[in-house]
Amino acid sequence: MKIFRNLTALFFFFIFLSSCSEDSEDPDEPIELPPVIEMKKIALGKPPSRLEFPVVFIEELDQFQEYFKEQHETSFSHVPNKNWMSFTAGKDGVLTKILLFGKANYQVSEHYGSGMRGFVRESNPQKGPRLGEWELTRDEIVNQLAAQGLNETQAGWITIRMRGDIPQELGKTYFLICKEIDDGKPWFGAFAFSEGNSYLPGRHWLHPDHDLVFRSYVGKTSEQIAKEQKSAANFQPAQPKTTENIINSPVLQPPPPKPMVDKNPSIGLPVEYKPAVEVDPNRITPTVLPPEKSSTEPKNDMEEVENKSLFDRLFKKSSTKEK
Repeated sequence: MKIFRNLTALFFFFIFLSSCSEDSEDPDEPIELPPVIEMKKIALGKPPSRLEFPVVFIEELDQFQEYFKEQHETSFSHVPNKNWMSFTAGKDGVLTKILLFGKANYQVSEHYGSGMRGFVRESNPQKGPRLGEWELTRDEIVNQLAAQGLNETQAGWITIRMRGDIPQELGKTYFLICKEIDDGKPWFGAFAFSEGNSYLPGRHWLHPDHDLVFRSYVGKTSEQIAKEQKSAANFQPAQPKTTENIINSPVLQPPPPKPMVDKNPSIGLPVEYKPAVEVDPNRITPTVLPPEKSSTEPKNDMEEVENKSLFDRLFKKSSTKEK
């Protein structure tokens, strides 16, 4: 019994201590936390922003060079002085695409990469204004050739579409520049070229007399079309055109023709046969008639003999009658 009392007293004693300790505790103070720094979310693997394709309502063929020599191929490098081709614009507008004639390079190679990208410069391949951008991969080349019914070892037209605003001004020279090649390789592509400077307004970096087989296309925006129509209306008011009609009309683009095959291996250009004497169809050659005989001209001997004999007969006949 005595033990029970002692335990009860001890129990109430602990309760008393606990209540005293709770009363003696200081009120809770707010805990200051360090400021929260909001980190911007970075999307891993997201490609950088790219320029958009130009929106044009008319697209026309501008420059082209379609001679080439069989088994003559060249490539682009990312090294300066080995990374460009040039052409001179023949129309005002916006550069939309450039077609090259060639095939895909070897997929497994220590020299050729899987893609290349670059931009366009005006007037100078190193210091000219930088315009737009473009990109071409080996997979794209294979797919484009397959659409033409060709395999990757056969040559065909390869389209490089331009991004951004790349203005084309009549008479100015522009350079297609390769900026970089994938996989750390030095070369890309297998593109056909000609010798003999067959395209005077441009060239390829490899040699002054070498020209790539290419075609350039120029488009016109709605603003350019409206401006040209406004200037043309001053001269032809009877034939007005509206931008709405051009926008609603479909854009017809004929397929590019096949390159001309080399027919003279020694020269590298097709042989042109010309006649020894060129005849102008517009030239009228007058018909020369023989001159008429004049009465004052002397008669020949036969005529004199015939006239004399006739005179003698008449004279003799008349003289005999008189007798």
